[in-house]
Amino acid sequence: MKAGIFFRKYIIPKRLQTAKYNIQITVQLVRHLLKDYAWLKSMRIRRCVDRNGQPIPWFSYPAIDFLSQLNLKEKTVFEYGCGYSTLYWGGRTSSVISVESNLKWIEKITAEIPGNCTLVATSLDIEDYAGKINDYEEQFDIIVVDGLIHTRTACCEKAIDKVMPGGIIILDNSDRCLKSAEILRNAGFIQADFTGFAPLGPHAQTTTVFFTRDYNFQPLLGHQPHQSVAQPSLPYHNG
Repeated sequence: MKAGIFFRKYIIPKRLQTAKYNIQITVQLVRHLLKDYAWLKSMRIRRCVDRNGQPIPWFSYPAIDFLSQLNLKEKTVFEYGCGYSTLYWGGRTSSVISVESNLKWIEKITAEIPGNCTLVATSLDIEDYAGKINDYEEQFDIIVVDGLIHTRTACCEKAIDKVMPGGIIILDNSDRCLKSAEILRNAGFIQADFTGFAPLGPHAQTTTVFFTRDYNFQPLLGHQPHQSVAQPSLPYHNG
């Protein structure tokens, strides 16, 4: 069955099928999410990818849109929880250190990561897991808190002193980790919530970027924002 027929028969409410314009708008809406953002492709292969099949983090699509327009070539990343996000960061930054407690998952991802990524095995113990970041003397431009839920408040507390001036801390599923978000907000970071649909899920979620007060990342291509994959119209250059 063709996608357009499927949408009209099973997706579009009958009250909207009375007008051709309503049908076109609804089909466009569904196509943008399922095809342009590759939600359907991600579900089919059970991994987070964009429409070109490239790995993306398991973040909300608005957060991915924001991060993907930044020039991260010289940036360093420390990540709690490895996965396809590690492949994403590895292809866009200078180095990635990723902490993971699931040894089987480490074994699977190790076969795919580029040479600038380091996977660090850890236990389920909160202090051991969160404290791995203190094994490194340097600070990091980007710290991602996206690992075990019961460790996230501790990870956020550790991240405060380990993020580079001008850098960011990313807290995924922040809508479910209110204490973790409060810790970073009360530490003086600027909180920006990116809420929307995400790969491999039927509902919206929130990925939050916490900016240091001297945030200084530069955009790719010399401008920001970039055109979304779901935005067919060109930007106004004189707007």
